[in-house]
Amino acid sequence: WDGYITDHLQIGGDLRLQGIQYNNTDGRKTAFFPMQADLYTNLKLNKNAVIFTKIGVKGGGTIGMEYWALISNLPREAWLRVGRTLPNYGLRVDDHTSFIRGGNLGKTSVGLDKEGLLFTPYLSPPAILELGVPISPKLEWTASLGTSLVNANQAMNNFSSKLTHRGSLWDNITYRAGSSYMHEDNFNMVGISGGISYGDFTWTFALDQAENWIDDNTSLALYDELAWAIIQGMQLIGKYDFFDPKTEWTDGAVSRYTIGVEIYPLNIMEIKLQVRINEVDMENAIKKDPEYLIQTHLYF
Repeated sequence: WDGYITDHLQIGGDLRLQGIQYNNTDGRKTAFFPMQADLYTNLKLNKNAVIFTKIGVKGGGTIGMEYWALISNLPREAWLRVGRTLPNYGLRVDDHTSFIRGGNLGKTSVGLDKEGLLFTPYLSPPAILELGVPISPKLEWTASLGTSLVNANQAMNNFSSKLTHRGSLWDNITYRAGSSYMHEDNFNMVGISGGISYGDFTWTFALDQAENWIDDNTSLALYDELAWAIIQGMQLIGKYDFFDPKTEWTDGAVSRYTIGVEIYPLNIMEIKLQVRINEVDMENAIKKDPEYLIQTHLYF
C-alpha cells in the first residue's frame, strides 16, 4: 500500500514498542514502553509543491510536530523546503540510542556527562529554510539556515550542509557517501557517512566530530554496522558504536557492541532482537552486564 487515500493525500505512520532488560542500582530491571507513535500526512498541491506533516507523542506524553512545504522543479531541478524539521545532517538511522544521534538516555546510561550527540528523540525541530541542488545525477547538495538546535533559542543561527554521492560499481555493488557540516555560535560539527551494498551484505558507517558540544571540548562519535540478509525477511546485524565526549582526556569513552536479528514477518512489521554490551573506558567504572532488547515496529 502506497498510503494514498485520495489522488492528492497520502498518509503513513510509525509505532514502536520496546522491551529492555538492563542494569540498575538495585539489580536487573525489565521495562516495556512505547518508543515512537507518529502519524504522517503528505498533501500534494500540484506537481511542483507538497505539504508534509508529522505528529507524534514524545517523552512525558507531550505532542511533537514537524511540518514543511516543498517546492520542486526550480531551475537546475533544485528544490526549496521551509517549515519545522531537522536539518539534513549525517546518517539518519532509526536507532536514536546510537551515539551519532542521541546516544544513551535514562535506563541505558553508563554514567558519563553526555553519551551521544544532539539528535535525541526529545529534540524540538527548528524552523529552517533548506535549498537542495542535484549537481549531477549522482551528486546532491543541500544547505539550510535555521533556528537554534544547541542553545534552544529562536535566533536563525544554525547553518547545516550536506554533500551526497550515490552510485554503483559493476552490477552487484552499490554505494553511498556523504559529508556533513553544522555550525551554530561556537558549536561546530563535521562528519562523513555512507555505506556499501554487495549481494546480501550491507555495511553502513558514520563518523562525527563536534566542537563545544560539551563545554570547550571536542567529542567524537562513531557508528559501524554490518547487515546480512540470510533469507528474505530476516537479517543478522552486527554493530559497533563509540563515543568519546572529551577526546583530550585519557579516559571517559564508551564502546557498545551489538549483535541481533531483524525479522520482517509482514511488509508492515519488524521485530528486532538484540544483545548489547557496553564497555566504559573510565577509572573505577563498574562493568555492566549485557542489555537485552526486543522491539516491535509497525509502519504503513
